[in-house]
Amino acid sequence: MVRTERVMGLLDFLRGREATPVAEIASALKVSARTVHRDLATLRGMGHPIESDPGPGGGVRLEGARGVTAVHLSPEEVTSLWLAASLSATATGLPWSRSTRSALHKLFASVPRERARHLRALCERVVVGRPASSRVLAEVGPPSEELLGVFERAFAAQVCLSFDYRDRHGQPSRRCVEPHGLLVEAPVWYVLALDVERDAARMFRMDRISRPRLVLERPFVPDFEGLRARALAQREPPAPG
Repeated sequence: MVRTERVMGLLDFLRGREATPVAEIASALKVSARTVHRDLATLRGMGHPIESDPGPGGGVRLEGARGVTAVHLSPEEVTSLWLAASLSATATGLPWSRSTRSALHKLFASVPRERARHLRALCERVVVGRPASSRVLAEVGPPSEELLGVFERAFAAQVCLSFDYRDRHGQPSRRCVEPHGLLVEAPVWYVLALDVERDAARMFRMDRISRPRLVLERPFVPDFEGLRARALAQREPPAPG
């Protein structure tokens, strides 16, 4: 990576964030801590107000980093841009694919920090994996017409989702789940969820879901990493329901 591009990438990363430890920055940008310190010095030399907060919970932050004029996008719009950026990053040879993450960092910088934190937390619940296998592509069907809108509302509003489900063996059931995450294996997507009645981590393929309904009286607090840890404690990955 060209050094100028790397330094500007660090600046974009710091915009709209609270104080972030150098080790976390290095991990996110895939460089060494020494490189981060050197690039921070460069940014300070360019006149950018880089501040350091010592002690536990401290880190590096960019003062007054509102940057561009505020952009008023809904959580759903921001998540869709995040998904598009993630899908672009998994493709090779696409023009501008390396710029999508940078553009999103600038977008987060244009909103108040608390809102930026909320939007980042929402986007980080979306995981893009490898494209679907030929076996899955051969059998997958389209999702039900009403599913996309209902899922989006449940995902963003953090309320449970109920639906009819047909598992891989063709067995029908009615499920009520907490939709903690979304896994995309283009063009197929899966709901990563906690099955409330079974009290187990499960993964539901979109084309096997029908008759979705919001369960507004059952809110939940998203904990995607906790759900994954719970799945490991069950000694199996989130399995198709």
